[in-house]
Amino acid sequence: MQRFEPRESERFRKIVGVMERATIEGERAAAREAAERMAALHGMSLDEAILETHPERDDGRIDAEERAARQRDFEAWAARQTRMNAAYERAEKERFEQAKRDARRRGYKPEPEGGARPGRYNMTPRYRPSNYRPSSEDRFRLIAGLLRDGVSFRRIADLADASTNEVARIWLLIR
Repeated sequence: MQRFEPRESERFRKIVGVMERATIEGERAAAREAAERMAALHGMSLDEAILETHPERDDGRIDAEERAARQRDFEAWAARQTRMNAAYERAEKERFEQAKRDARRRGYKPEPEGGARPGRYNMTPRYRPSNYRPSSEDRFRLIAGLLRDGVSFRRIADLADASTNEVARIWLLIR
C-alpha cells in the first residue's frame, strides 16, 4: 500500500465528489470506476482510499461501535418519520371523509360521475367581448391604486395605456 501524493490526493477527492454528488447515474458510475482504479493503483480498497484522502470524514475519534450506534439512531429516526408521515396521511384522509359525511348530512348531493347534472344542458364557455369602456375616473382610480401599491411609473403607464407624464400628474395629485 503506497500513499497518495498531494496532486493525486486532490484528483481522487474530486473524483469522489463527482461519485457522490453527480445527478446522472452514469456519471456517478463512471466516477466510481475511476476511483476504484485509482485506489487499486495504490494497493487500497475504495473505502481505504477515501479514508486516507478525506481525513475530515473520520479522524480516528469515532470507533466502529460509535459509528454503528449513530447508524442505529439514524435508522430509528427514519422509521419514526415514516410512521409519523403515514399517521398524518391517515388522519388527513379521515378528516376529508368526515367532512364529506357532514356535508351529505347537511343536504349536499354530489354530482353524478358522468359530468353534468341530470336535467341541465352542458354549456361550453365561450368568449363574449365586453362593451365596457373605462372612463377617465376609472383610469384615475387604476393609476392611483397602482401607485399606492408601489408599481413603477413605466409599468403603470403600460398597464393603464397612459403616458408616464399622466402617471406623474396623478401621483402629484394624490400625494
